[in-house]
Amino acid sequence: MSQQITLELKADMAGLQTADRALDEFAAPRAWPETALFQVRLVLEEIMMNVISYGSDGAVIPNVRLHLAQQGAALSMEIADDGVAFDPLQAPAPDLDADIDDRPIGGLGVFLVRELMDSVAYRREAGWNRLSVTKTLS
Repeated sequence: MSQQITLELKADMAGLQTADRALDEFAAPRAWPETALFQVRLVLEEIMMNVISYGSDGAVIPNVRLHLAQQGAALSMEIADDGVAFDPLQAPAPDLDADIDDRPIGGLGVFLVRELMDSVAYRREAGWNRLSVTKTLS
């Protein structure tokens, strides 16, 4: 049986806190493994922080739609925003072998999203960035 929720948020710190609470409330009755909950939360926070930091054109705070769905052990999460068009999957992989002082700032968040999730997909549709991720929770 599929279970799902959808939230409408703003791309700000209050929106991030609401998204975190909603994730906890969604996961709790489903008894997610602690590691899976940590990984999904980290991914959600990273994506939301990118929208908060880079999604605005300076005039308007972007709207965010968070959709969570679970069927069995399969979780799908979509974070959609109506901010500036940005495909995070086009970002180059960070050079993890470089000395920390020589690395450019940024890029590790997208790397973590790719590493922690089973699949990651992006599309721009009707003025919305849509980043979809899946994770097997068991």
